[in-house]
Amino acid sequence: MSNKLILAITLLLTLVIAACSGGDKVSNEQFAFLDKIGITVTDQLLLGDTLALPDVYCGDPEQEISDLKGKRLNSEQHEALIVPIGHGFPDGMSDWRLLGIKDMGNGITLGAFYAGSNVGYSLDLITFDKQGHVLDAMNAREQHITWRINTSDLNDNNSYSLDALITFRNDEVTLHRTMSRCVMDYEKDIKTKPQWQATWQQRYTVNSKGHFVMHAQELVDKQGPVDEYACTEYRSWDMQVCSLYDTGVMDTWNDFAAVIDTSFAHDYPYNPFPQDVSELYKANPQRFLNWLAMPQHRASLLSRNFKLKPAYRPALLMEIARIDDTESRMWLSTLVKSWDDKPLTQHP
Repeated sequence: MSNKLILAITLLLTLVIAACSGGDKVSNEQFAFLDKIGITVTDQLLLGDTLALPDVYCGDPEQEISDLKGKRLNSEQHEALIVPIGHGFPDGMSDWRLLGIKDMGNGITLGAFYAGSNVGYSLDLITFDKQGHVLDAMNAREQHITWRINTSDLNDNNSYSLDALITFRNDEVTLHRTMSRCVMDYEKDIKTKPQWQATWQQRYTVNSKGHFVMHAQELVDKQGPVDEYACTEYRSWDMQVCSLYDTGVMDTWNDFAAVIDTSFAHDYPYNPFPQDVSELYKANPQRFLNWLAMPQHRASLLSRNFKLKPAYRPALLMEIARIDDTESRMWLSTLVKSWDDKPLTQHP
């Protein structure tokens, strides 16, 4: 057998092996913690500049997601990478995948994880140090979802649609979201041209601690007669996508509360935003309460939007008792005792 033929066969086998393994293996000490739990990092597992997921039609159990890539996690990998982020993230879903990883600098690795099924999923962004310890996490929920406005009439295809993608640049992470109203042909998978749409974005950096620091949520585009109430409600929903530790989201939420206060306080009988703020509290009570108790924040609009239901107050008082600063504990306790028992979502 000639040397040329041997070389050609060797090259062919190399290509075949590379194709079967999902790409060239990436040699990077920073990703060694993944190799230890059986996840081989190839170039195909590295996140590019954008991350998008397929559409989901809310409530359609027959829909199949066929173009979802990534490494399906086994129980050992789930235990090492997902369980440490704690409660508040999906833990009972059967399908967990690592969609990709990215070097964020400072020895920090960002992992994008999928959890869910074909009728609903979440996108969890988690940061790790070189040993694989979790540094921070945030849940971006469904990226693309379409649902009927009138859910009681399956012949009415007037629909809302949320579309999104996440972009990465250096130490920056940006969530881009577009909400629109359209008519959706669910059988033919066809949407009409949007009757209106609004686009906003949330900007984060990953700091030296590996925490996601939210800098701003900005409305960047509007087209047509936008339903401002619907869009504002879902913008508040997106603001639950935040660091478990950094308080930047509270500053941004407080700015956002001014929009709610001026635009909707007297126009709508139902106000969903206090409930959203209570969910923000529950994600990390100590982070929230310490921010709220600072003297410069005590008269904040965020404070006016925060009120837990009576049944939740014993747990809230236990969290307040954990606050180190005596004056802060007293102020928070007085605040809670001043609440009446009006419905959580009722405007004053």
